[in-house]
Amino acid sequence: MPDIHVPHLDEEEAAIPGKRHHASRSLLKIGLEVLLITTGVFLGLAGEQWREHVRHRELAVASLQRFRTEFRSNRAEVVRVHARHVQEIHGLEGYFDQHGPELKAHVLDPAKPIPFPVPDTVTDSAGFDYSAWEVAVATQALSDIDPDLVARMSAVYRMQQMYENAHNAIAQFSYSFTDEVYWLKGVMTYFGDAALYEDLLLKRYDEILSRLEKAIGD
Repeated sequence: MPDIHVPHLDEEEAAIPGKRHHASRSLLKIGLEVLLITTGVFLGLAGEQWREHVRHRELAVASLQRFRTEFRSNRAEVVRVHARHVQEIHGLEGYFDQHGPELKAHVLDPAKPIPFPVPDTVTDSAGFDYSAWEVAVATQALSDIDPDLVARMSAVYRMQQMYENAHNAIAQFSYSFTDEVYWLKGVMTYFGDAALYEDLLLKRYDEILSRLEKAIGD
């Protein structure tokens, strides 16, 4: 019985001229297409990341510019009242030094009037703006700003709030006092605290504004 020869695949490919070469070219073409697609996806993702980075950078710079404007405005408010507060505390200290016995006599006997004229006791206070911080929190822009800079700005805002709390306290006391001497002592204490806060705020404003200038890089 004669042997039956079953041709193998490689024998068939060898029997067909150019088939193996054609297969190699097909694999190369597929590899190039995969490479091009992969490269395109990578470049697309890289471009999207770059655009997102630019957007975050623009948001951060816009926030820093708002902070700079706000701190400049708040600093101007402190400068507006600071000299007057220093003058008022000196005036009250001199008043108590000069009229100590008479003021004690009034405390013992409220029917006795306090000496006149009474120094200036207008408790004017700096008015602060917080909108830049509120916008930065609402837009989550703080995450794109140097954390150390954020911490320093937060400290300035906290000191502003402490300053405002002191003014609110003397304002409430002014509506409820029962003796003028105690009220004048309260006002004198307020002016002392206010002047101290204002000194500290002015130093912190100068520091933070310098850092904001560097961060913005105009």
